[in-house]
Amino acid sequence: MIEIRITLDEAVKLLKERMNHELIFRKKDGFINKSYEFENLTFAELLSITEVAVFDTIALLPLDVLTSETNLKLVITKTVQALSHNFNREEYLLYSSLRTDKLLKRFIKESLYAMNKKTFVNN
Repeated sequence: MIEIRITLDEAVKLLKERMNHELIFRKKDGFINKSYEFENLTFAELLSITEVAVFDTIALLPLDVLTSETNLKLVITKTVQALSHNFNREEYLLYSSLRTDKLLKRFIKESLYAMNKKTFVNN
């Protein structure tokens, strides 16, 4: 088993940084009002931004780490749940490991699909 060793504080900082970038992108694209900040968003919008940020962050990891037995699911789940303190949203505490598992499986499926495409091989 590969153990990913990162403190919860560092994981939250990393995730919040990616979330800030995603919020800027959504404002720029007109999906979110330019004057809005995290406090103004509904939980559904905030959760969507969170999951995209998680998706972007795990994209930086080698595929071997994602397909091996790791504690990544636990790290992601605990990090998202810790956001409840940062954003004063208790709904984050309900974020489950099942939801994390679905997100990881979707990423792995899409990554493996991209690896098998001929255009990927030719690039």
